[in-house]
Amino acid sequence: MKNVIAFVVIAIFATSSFAGSWKDPEARFNTNKNFTNTSTIKWVVADNVQKACEAESRRRGLGGFGFGVDACSFWEGNSCIVITGQHSTMHEIGHEMRHCFQGSFH
Repeated sequence: MKNVIAFVVIAIFATSSFAGSWKDPEARFNTNKNFTNTSTIKWVVADNVQKACEAESRRRGLGGFGFGVDACSFWEGNSCIVITGQHSTMHEIGHEMRHCFQGSFH
């Protein structure tokens, strides 16, 4: 019985932790973590997002992703580039723009 209770507690904790994660488009986050509040953002729309993101990563000496991406962003100072496909979502563009202000937040 103790094992079942422990499992339920762990499951509830894991679920509540996920609710506040970066994957949840409704999750609130602390803006005190911003490294800048001003950024110049260039939005690149690519036919092949994976190829464009890999190329930009390698161009910057980062070596690529090594996993599939639906969008990506790269920032340097107050300049940022966001790469998405022709049909993006608010969650994708918002997520990538958050990188422009907070860097690697996940």
